[in-house]
Amino acid sequence: MATRPTDSPDDSAASEPRVEWTITEPKKRSPKKYWLGIGIPVVAVALVGGLAFVGTTFTAPGVSALGTDLSTMSVADVEQAISDGVANSTITVAVDGETKTFSGEDLGLSVDSGAASQTVKDSYRLWQIGDWNPGAIDADLTVDEAVTSSALSEAFADKYVDPINAKIEFVDGSYTVVPDEQGRGIDATSLAESVADQLANANPIQALASGEQVLAASASPSISVNAEITEIEALLTADEAKQTATKLNTAIGEVIFTLDGDTVNSVSSDKVASWLDVSVSEGGDVEVAADAGSIQSYADSLPAEVNREPVESDVIVDGAGNVLKTEKEGQDGYKVSSTDGAGEEIAAQLGALEAAAFALPGEKVAHDSTERFHRAVVSKSDGHTYFYESVNGGDEKLVNSMPMALGKPGHDTQVGEYSVYGQLTMQNMGDCTPDGRYADENPRFDYCTANVPFVTYFNGDQGFHGTYWHNNFGAGAYMSHGCVNLRESDAEWVYRFLQVGSPVSVRA
Repeated sequence: MATRPTDSPDDSAASEPRVEWTITEPKKRSPKKYWLGIGIPVVAVALVGGLAFVGTTFTAPGVSALGTDLSTMSVADVEQAISDGVANSTITVAVDGETKTFSGEDLGLSVDSGAASQTVKDSYRLWQIGDWNPGAIDADLTVDEAVTSSALSEAFADKYVDPINAKIEFVDGSYTVVPDEQGRGIDATSLAESVADQLANANPIQALASGEQVLAASASPSISVNAEITEIEALLTADEAKQTATKLNTAIGEVIFTLDGDTVNSVSSDKVASWLDVSVSEGGDVEVAADAGSIQSYADSLPAEVNREPVESDVIVDGAGNVLKTEKEGQDGYKVSSTDGAGEEIAAQLGALEAAAFALPGEKVAHDSTERFHRAVVSKSDGHTYFYESVNGGDEKLVNSMPMALGKPGHDTQVGEYSVYGQLTMQNMGDCTPDGRYADENPRFDYCTANVPFVTYFNGDQGFHGTYWHNNFGAGAYMSHGCVNLRESDAEWVYRFLQVGSPVSVRA
């Protein structure tokens, strides 16, 4: 059995020959030799001209790509044939018993037809008889899942419920997240994989060739696939939104204006949030837009707040100049010279979810400081304590003196150079219970004096304190167990004049 061309019903030159099975007839001599077979053309060796040309410019039989037959095709047409075959392929999709038909182009299919056609040109020409019938060659198929999803959702609209993206809202001083909601629809990824697999394994109907004349390749492939319904995740999930909300909360809590390195204004989170428009696009992108105009208006109001004259500090120091107490805080002075550009610069930083800072041009004027050195001299011989002050290292001046009572014989107030190490506004002295009564169980002392005011210790358990139980002060007054007894008002003054670290000199 063999094939033979038959008379065409159309005598025009553009018609293609039709082939049919026939009984092999005895060979006859003819000026042109040819053999007609199914997809297996034979080039006569003697006919170097036309047939040799056919062998080099047409593809081998039995070669296909993604279900498109490329057999005995002009090599110049291979690339377009592969591309058209994929684009024009017929794909029937079934979902829960409902079917719809699409083309490959409808579903976003594309192929690297250039690389595939080059493989054919390099390895599968008609003259390469040993490489006939290779079957399907490799061809890289890609699927645009966005196009696939769009086509499927339009065709199977009742199978889809759109997911809802998470939202970011400013509530009670911070950004919080409204959770996303999942949708449902056709699993486009799985469907795309099935389509690619079936096209790669599709069996094309090979075209026929006859002598010098090569017949057209078969039509584009047709496949059927089943699709599955699956949950569709929102493009912006709650977890993703929380990450952005965290960055936003950090950014709005750290917006500052500086001048010469000092922070002169910190903007409240509520105010910063009022400058921002936070939204979520349909594509799931968080978009943060900052209002540069509002920011600039805020910046323009700062000079009235920031500009000030320097304020001198007032501190008490020890002999080495270490600050023991700050009587009055000092403040540097500032003068803002411009706020230009603050709005745009801070808006750009906030739009990038960054903490924002703007350096105000201007001048800082350092404040001066008054340093006071205080000390006390306890003169046992004349029954008075003297208090001295020097300012900024200048001459020392006597600022107060007061009568006192000292320790009884056997409880002498000890002579020496000391420094204040502790101060209390009120204390029980002797053997006292917490409520101020005498504790007679294993006592160390023979007395309990409750609620002793304004105690300033300088030598062990000896120190200045107020005295309400006697009024004997001055030279020769020995009333205590070693402490320096003072009138209550004087003890309070000493408590405030001396500080921990102030020197106390006890002299005979």
